[in-house]
Amino acid sequence: MSENPARHLSEADAIAAHPILDNVGDLARLLSQLPPDMALTLDQHVRADPAEPAEMYTVTPRLVGMVNDETAQTVPGLQLGTVYVPAEGDENAQAAAAVRRDLLPENLLARAGARILDGRDLQAGLKDLTGLLQEVGLLLGEGAKWLSRDDPAMTSLQVEADRIQHAAARITQLADTVESPEW
Repeated sequence: MSENPARHLSEADAIAAHPILDNVGDLARLLSQLPPDMALTLDQHVRADPAEPAEMYTVTPRLVGMVNDETAQTVPGLQLGTVYVPAEGDENAQAAAAVRRDLLPENLLARAGARILDGRDLQAGLKDLTGLLQEVGLLLGEGAKWLSRDDPAMTSLQVEADRIQHAAARITQLADTVESPEW
């Protein structure tokens, strides 16, 4: 792929002109404006703003850096992502939400990882982890209910479910005491 800066600008402009891809026609119009050899990837996470209560699901394109296998250089690529945008509001508000780069993954484990590995929001990341632990503990307890009362695994699973729930409670308390480092 050419490393022409003007080409990158036109690729960025084309992607910026299509912040939301509601249908195949929108995607086809975007793709017709991009080089056919441009790398393509999918964002593995659905992204959302936890502060936005009423949201709808949409697809959004992003220009991302990707490593060319042949040259080992970073080249522009198209990433298609899924994002929740405000259900209420005009198209401009929805488009602005779709292109936000600060949206975290909706999945608890991925969101906790993003917050903790980034180091900037350790407290919130720990609380995300406690939510995940609570779900795991609940599922273990529910799974144990399917076993016979005579089965030693039933009791063991219930004990482990309780331990995980207690660990989640302790981590929640610890999360309230930690402070993220100043950057």
